Amino acid sequence: MSPTCSLATNPPRSKPEGVRWKPLLALPIILILAACAGPDADAEFNGTVLRNQNAEVAPDFTLTNQSGQPASMADFRGSVVVLTFLYTNCPDVCPIVTSQLREAEELLELDANEARFIAVSVDPDRDTVQSARDYLDKWKLSENWHFLVGERPALEEVWKNYYIDPAVTDHDPLESSQASPTPKPGGALNALSAEITQRYLVVHSTPVYLIGRDGRRRVVFTPPLEPEKVAADIQKLLDAR
Repeated sequence: MSPTCSLATNPPRSKPEGVRWKPLLALPIILILAACAGPDADAEFNGTVLRNQNAEVAPDFTLTNQSGQPASMADFRGSVVVLTFLYTNCPDVCPIVTSQLREAEELLELDANEARFIAVSVDPDRDTVQSARDYLDKWKLSENWHFLVGERPALEEVWKNYYIDPAVTDHDPLESSQASPTPKPGGALNALSAEITQRYLVVHSTPVYLIGRDGRRRVVFTPPLEPEKVAADIQKLLDAR
């Protein structure tokens, strides 16, 4: 599925009564569409193919990986990069996306060593180097995976460049249908109250960008993901030497 190129002037969908289209108009429109499609028009990707301004070199950034080392997009040039946005306390969407991308990686078999899976945090207040490492360990993810964390200003710049707009909600994932009692001052209750305030959710989109060896954003998927289709598109980029 790839988006059609938008033209500055499009004919109306239905022909007004008494109006005839001139046959010669078809040729320039076809040429414009072909120019928009570019040389990869026949690649038949499963995800949405990014073209024109969206197919630019993926904006670079430098964050910190699960080993406490700086990591930037430039470090992965020459590999196919699978980039998404997660957080370690996520109770729903992030585990699903993680599981589906892990399955896609397994489908690549030996070629998986040439792909890098990168998760950028959307929760700077809680995601740390340790929690990122624990998350990857819990999911038994390969060394091809990198979970990147950072301070809010650095992450906000990345979110903006990749069209992510996380929002914190005060919904408690452990909340029942009944209202929780208001804690009264006291050691144990104060500690419990402080713990509950940390159980917020981060509402965010979870696009999965496929970035070619040349560093350009090529394809984007949005959940729900089909691992077989994601893997097939990664393979196409791996084969494009």
